[in-house]
Amino acid sequence: MSMSYTSSKRMILICAVSIVLVDVLLALFVIPAVKTDSYPRATPEAAVPAFWVIVGLSLFLAAVCGSIAISSKERSRATTVSLVACGVFVMLLGLLLTDAASGCRSHGPSMEVTSNLLYICATVYCLAGLVVSLVAFLRPGRIK
Repeated sequence: MSMSYTSSKRMILICAVSIVLVDVLLALFVIPAVKTDSYPRATPEAAVPAFWVIVGLSLFLAAVCGSIAISSKERSRATTVSLVACGVFVMLLGLLLTDAASGCRSHGPSMEVTSNLLYICATVYCLAGLVVSLVAFLRPGRIK
């Protein structure tokens, strides 16, 4: 079973754009809220750089997915491996955000919105990574 070239390209590009939109949410809403967290045991000096690393890595992975979707004409071993690796890493970043969301949840009602945003971001990351990994195998062409 395979899908058409244009639909596989669109799916990968939609996933890349959704990853970038999540990065914008993290940069505009989550990171400033974490910086101003007033919980007594909060460590924003450690959390904020970790969030920026997640944003940077996911932007890189979205760029790789987008460039593969735009430049490749058919499925090959290299593009399949690259897309699956990108999908798996994006899912792992989503799991990291889930851990951060559960940590923010314990910081009281002032961080509840931030925690909910982190859960939403983690869900989008995991879904995008899963779709990219699946589409890598459903793209038309033979593995060479």
